[in-house]
Amino acid sequence: MTRDEFLFLLQTEKPYEFEFCGKKYNITYDKDSSGKTWIVFGRLYEGKRYASYGELMNNAKVENHFFREILPELTVS
Repeated sequence: MTRDEFLFLLQTEKPYEFEFCGKKYNITYDKDSSGKTWIVFGRLYEGKRYASYGELMNNAKVENHFFREILPELTVS
C-alpha cells in the first residue's frame, strides 16, 4: 500500500484489517465527547488511539517493526 492509498483510507475513515506474523491488526475510528475523531490501531480488540496520521506513523508498532515499515507490504482491499 502506498502512502497516498493509506492517507485516502484514513481520510475516508474506512476500517482496515490485516494479518502480520499470524496476528490480526486493524484500523478503526472513534470520536470523543467533543466530536474529535481518533484513529484506533492495534491488534484486534486491543487498539490504541492516535490523534493523527503523523502520530500513528511515528509511534504505532507491529511486532518489533514500526507500522510505517510494513505499510508497503500491505494490500488495498
